[in-house]
Amino acid sequence: MRIVHVYLHYWPVVGGLENVVRALAEGMAKLGHEIHVITSTYGAQGRPREEEIDGVQIHRAKSIRLGYPDLTYPLEYPTDLLKSADVVHGHSQNSLFTIKMVEKAKELGARTAMHFMAVDALGDHPNPLVRSLGPLYGRQAALRAIRSSDVKLVKSLRDKEVLKSRYGIDAAYVPDGVDERLLTAPNKAEEFRAQHNIDGPFVVYVGRLHRLKGIDVLIRAIGIAAREEPITAVIIGPGDQRPYRELADRLGVGRNVAFTGFVSEDVKIGALDASTALVLPSVSNYVEAFSLAITEAWARGKPVAASAVGEVPYRVRHMVNGLLVPPRNPKALADAMLQLVRDRKLGERLGAEGREGVTTWGKVIEELLKLYAS
Repeated sequence: MRIVHVYLHYWPVVGGLENVVRALAEGMAKLGHEIHVITSTYGAQGRPREEEIDGVQIHRAKSIRLGYPDLTYPLEYPTDLLKSADVVHGHSQNSLFTIKMVEKAKELGARTAMHFMAVDALGDHPNPLVRSLGPLYGRQAALRAIRSSDVKLVKSLRDKEVLKSRYGIDAAYVPDGVDERLLTAPNKAEEFRAQHNIDGPFVVYVGRLHRLKGIDVLIRAIGIAAREEPITAVIIGPGDQRPYRELADRLGVGRNVAFTGFVSEDVKIGALDASTALVLPSVSNYVEAFSLAITEAWARGKPVAASAVGEVPYRVRHMVNGLLVPPRNPKALADAMLQLVRDRKLGERLGAEGREGVTTWGKVIEELLKLYAS
């Protein structure tokens, strides 16, 4: 099949959805399909407009950006490619770039698929402007994506419920997966501890350093928990560390917060293996359409302590496969972390239960190929 994936960013941009699109594209290419990715020029860091990486043909379209990444607008369309595709798969109806490309593909007669994410989820955004205007944009984006897509997909049971109740759409549930290696790699805990000189218990955060991810909530929670136990937070991911380092220093817990920046898969595996738990302190429904970090932690048999926002409470069941806490509540998060530090058997049980629900990219791709052809 000639399959075209569409999203506003692709490698070398690193992020949750960027990594998902790359995993799907490269996985499908390895099965012998002709795979293309249409993306914008933003974040390409001077790379060519057209290139092939790991069997995936990348097409970077000239675009403009209206303040926010989701408001990236394409100025050109690879019409010959869209017209000849067996399926054009758009990722995130909240992305204007994705919507425009999928609409063009539909207009040209191609079969289209859309992965709906964070549907109608901007109502609790901390930015007042986004909170007031965002829901209007989100609803119009959802309606346009519904009209232009033949195959409607969700990766979150929350989004499946919202699409059904508010729009009358019964979407297919296809969550993200993990690489098979994450389930089979040997334990790398000691290697990580030696490399980063960490002896005591620690929790780990994996993701972008963005204000919607609640890094400040985690640091404040460490400030509370560290009064009772010698606990550290290891923060893994790209982004500006400066405001969070300054906050940790002001709270007197600079030594209890370690930043690694972007790391390799092996280092990430080691951090998860050595940790007490993964912590996900996000503060907005919009930012948690599907947490791949939760799946990765479960793949390594680790428990999760997470804010009950977005899709998280649809997957994390309190005291069954993780701990749920109210968003923006450092005290509740501190209590959850202390509970897992003090009760290792509880953490082992929660992590083992979570591991049972992990799927691999191979199975995800198999399901998508069936839906493309159905």
